[in-house]
Amino acid sequence: MGSKSDHAWSMAAQCAKLAQQAEQKDEHDFFIRMRDSWIKVANGLAFLDVVDEHVTPIPLSRPRAGGYIPYPVSRSVERRRGPAARR
Repeated sequence: MGSKSDHAWSMAAQCAKLAQQAEQKDEHDFFIRMRDSWIKVANGLAFLDVVDEHVTPIPLSRPRAGGYIPYPVSRSVERRRGPAARR
């Protein structure tokens, strides 16, 4: 399987090729914008490729039965405000 950025680089290359073949200026400009967008995506994904290569996943421990389960934020905010704020 290729890296995450490989697909984006491939799409950027296809857009560049289509821009060269375009007969109308607006079509050419569209494919150039698409190429540039795919290049931005590929550069962003290249960072993730490096992270994926060097990071070893850490197994997560299972939560203990009866462990603390926090209230949703809205309820905890209401509790902090006191009974007068709830009315």
